[in-house]
Amino acid sequence: MSLRLHPLRRFAQSGFTIVELMVSVVIALILMIALMQLLLGTMQTDRSSSDLSRMQESGRNALETMGRALRQAGARINADVPFSGTPLTGTSSAPDTITVQYEAQAGGEPDCAGNTVAAGALVTYAFAVNTAVNPPTLTCNGNVLASNVEDLRISYGIDTGKDGTIDSYTTTPTATQFAQVAAVQVSLLVRGAATGSAANRSQTYTFNGASVTNIDGFLRQVYNATFTVRNQAG
Repeated sequence: MSLRLHPLRRFAQSGFTIVELMVSVVIALILMIALMQLLLGTMQTDRSSSDLSRMQESGRNALETMGRALRQAGARINADVPFSGTPLTGTSSAPDTITVQYEAQAGGEPDCAGNTVAAGALVTYAFAVNTAVNPPTLTCNGNVLASNVEDLRISYGIDTGKDGTIDSYTTTPTATQFAQVAAVQVSLLVRGAATGSAANRSQTYTFNGASVTNIDGFLRQVYNATFTVRNQAG
């Protein structure tokens, strides 16, 4: 009796066709594009959030410093002695400037540079925007108060009768009207630090009563505040 050996069967192995391979490549590319868009969107959101936080900090610090000075404008240490300085002056020059003076109270007060001003001596706060540097800055007596501040606009509330009622607002008060200022409106235009933070590189906002559109990719925010000039208010 003989044993018959059966030959091993060969199993054919089939590979990918060119069509299947191309479909796989297209699907992979679609997935990669979707992931890249998600990543770019996340980066855009993070950049915008970071810029917004920095702008809010700059705007808040600037307004706090300006408000503190404006509320003290014309203050004197001895009410029976005429004020020796000029409480308020300013220019309407886009960006505007404003200068505040008052007498340091008992114990002395620090100025913009952190130097202590003796009691009774004049404290001067001169606010201006330096557009000659990049990024532009809000300065106080030449010292940087906040970075990325592009514009400053000032409007003065005039109380001609000293009765506690604002009769009108003006951006260009006369010398007589400066002595009648009872309130000051401050408007700051603050720019983000990083280009590309604004969606689609375009942003429209309202500043100084006008609609403005920028296409440079920088995010911008407007910060407004009104401060009472206590020593000149009725």
